[in-house]
Order: sequence, then C-alpha cells, then structure tokens
Amino acid sequence: MNIIKTKNYDEMSDITLELFIDIINKNNKNRINIALTGGKTPLLFYKKLIANLSKIKDINKIHFYNFDEIPYKKDLSKGMTIEDLEKIFYLPAKINEKNIERMNILNWKEYANHLEKDGGLDLVLLGIGTDGHFCGNLSGVTKFGDTIRLINNKDLEKNISVPKLDANLFHSHYVTLGPREIMASKNIIMIANGENKADIINKIINGPVIEEVPSSILTLHPNFNLIIDEEANKIVKV
Repeated sequence: MNIIKTKNYDEMSDITLELFIDIINKNNKNRINIALTGGKTPLLFYKKLIANLSKIKDINKIHFYNFDEIPYKKDLSKGMTIEDLEKIFYLPAKINEKNIERMNILNWKEYANHLEKDGGLDLVLLGIGTDGHFCGNLSGVTKFGDTIRLINNKDLEKNISVPKLDANLFHSHYVTLGPREIMASKNIIMIANGENKADIINKIINGPVIEEVPSSILTLHPNFNLIIDEEANKIVKV
C-alpha cells in the first residue's frame, strides 16, 4: 500500500492527476482500460484532467468503464453513475463514444466477460464511503469473494452512509463490480478528503481486513495508492 499525504483538497487533486497520467503513460498496451468514479470527491480532479488531457500520450487507446450503476425506472439502459460521469467528465472532455463501455442493469451479465476479453482493468479510480464502501460494495451486503452482481436496494436500508433512493424514480436493484474484479485491476487509486473520512481511513490502515469495512481488502493489493488530505489524516496521522 502506498499512502500519499497531501495538505488539502487542491493538492490531493493535483497529486492524483500526476499519478493517474503517469500510470497511463507508462502502460505500453494498445488498449488501456480504466474504471472511473463519480461523486463529489473527484470533481476537481476531473476539471484538472480535462485541462491536461494533452499530457496523455494517446487518449484514443483508453477505454472508460463504470464500475457500478443505479438505474432509473424509466430507462434501464442508463442510471445515476453514467449520468454523473457524462456531466463531469465524458462530455466536457469530449471522450469518443466508442471509448465508453457502459454497464447497466440490462447488460451486466455479459459485462464481466466483455471486460475480461478486453484485457481486464488497468486502473481504477475510487472514492471511499464513511462505512468503507467502494463501488457498490457496502458494509453489510458485500463478501470479499463477490463478483459482479445485482444488489437489492432494500438491503441498504440499515446503512447510514447511503442516501435513501426514491422508489418512484429508481429501480429496485443496482449493479456493481465486486471485490474480485476490482482486486484484479493492475492499479488502484483511492482518494479521500475531509474530516468525515478520518475515522474510516484509520480503520482501513490500522484495522483488520474485514468485510464490515469493504475497502480494507484493497490494502492487500500490490499497487494500491491511497491519497488523502490533512483532514482525512487527522486520526491515523501517517
């Protein structure tokens, strides 16, 4: 595990950008497969990445994957994750549609085989929830041996880190890559900022590897990079 300490959110985003581009540019494959996270934590990173896309040697050989999806009832081919990634990265970065590999609740059974045929993931960018979740792998519903699967939204009702979903708007299930697919990635970058993440960062660094803290499994990955700001580092103080 490589722990990178930064002063604040801005520096965390800068360091993430440097590492992200460095990993890509050192990869000599004809195709590079990357899974990206949505949410608030990476917003500044994406702005900086869009402004620095020219530093990537060949953006056209990168294929982008979503590692989870919360589908809408009205259109099962699309959901909250893809909608977010389109808004914050794909559209402003003008990513070619043929380079976006979209997982949804209709194609998830074929998605794992598709990903394997594509050569597997080379890099995953993750955030972390206050319960230690990554992707859609949450405390109380995830086993370390899980692969890509559907999860019933009802199983999340006792998880305080997850916003309650409007049953009139969203489908009853969501889909996520499991720990097996994420751990099979060649590189993982996880970013965390803010005092509300300090307790969980302490748990994954100093605590046991347990399913109640799903991200603790990532500390066993040979190329796991954890980038945190001072507030997220308040308890563990690495």
